Parts: sequence; structure tokens; C-alpha cells
Amino acid sequence: MSEDANDTGQDPSGAESPIRMELCSTKGRRQPLTEPGDLSVRITNVSEEPIWMVGVLPGSEGLRYPHYLAEIEGPDGPVSMQFPEELDYVRGLQSEDFVRLGPGESFDPQGKGFVPIQQLAWFKPVRPGKYRLRLQFDATAKSPRQWLGHTLVRDRQEVERLIGQVPPVTVWSNALEIEFD
Repeated sequence: MSEDANDTGQDPSGAESPIRMELCSTKGRRQPLTEPGDLSVRITNVSEEPIWMVGVLPGSEGLRYPHYLAEIEGPDGPVSMQFPEELDYVRGLQSEDFVRLGPGESFDPQGKGFVPIQQLAWFKPVRPGKYRLRLQFDATAKSPRQWLGHTLVRDRQEVERLIGQVPPVTVWSNALEIEFD
């Protein structure tokens, strides 16, 4: 795991983040090796002001902002994965991709209208042992072009206005440890 990353809900600069991200397993901390983990993500607005967020979209794992990147460490170190097919489709960001969160409100960035985080959806441990999983949310891109995608963006002016309302932070989730046996 990265040394500069932390589990405190702060961005790397040490500033308090307006969001908290939690990674959970509905199957508990001990699971059979033969079953895929059931992992969920929840992002909560912990500020006193409303904010706008964007969930996981095609390309959110490195091709466009916001980024949702998973780190998985197993008994033998970092786990790398091959996905079944190359993800190169990055549709244009639309105003309906934004979710308004009032103070204390939460949402699932993989929920309705969004896609699963591929690194978590395809994770299957290859041998027994402890696995540590964390998720990073990064919305620090300065240029709206880094958010927009590769296809037509309807009402680009409104989309760019909403991008400006997403907190420009990098936040790590809690570290989730699961023992697979």
C-alpha cells in the first residue's frame, strides 16, 4: 500500500475532506476461497454544505476523472488482474451522471446509472490468506477535458459547471481485510 495514503478521510495534503468513502463486505471478514467477495462502496458528504459527486463510469479506472482505483494486497504482495476485455469506451459525461449530496447524505458510486469498479468486481483470490483492499477516489483534475470522455457531451456548459462543484480531493477508503480460506 502507498505510504502517503491514509485511512483517516483526509486528502494527501492533510486537509480535511468533505467526503468519506467506505469499502464494505456483506459476507464478513472471513470467506470461502471459492466464492467471490461481495464488496460495496459508500460515499458520504461529511461537510456542512451540499456537494456534487460523480459515480463510476466507463473509464473511471484511469481513463477519465473522477478516478476510482482499487489497491489489493494479498499474502504474496500486490495483486494484479487481467480484465476479460479491454475497456476503451469512455462515453461523454452528462448532467444526469452527477449526484447531489446534502450534508450527511450518502450514495453508492456503483449504483443505479453507474458501473461496477472492475478491479473489485473481477477480484477473485487465487490462494488462501489475508487480503487487504482499499479504494481511492481522485477528483483533482484541473481541466474539464479530463472528465468529459470521448463522445458527445450534451449541454457541455452545464456539465462543466457541475464538474466545478465536485470537491477537488483525493480520498482513500478504509482498509478492508478479508481472510479467504
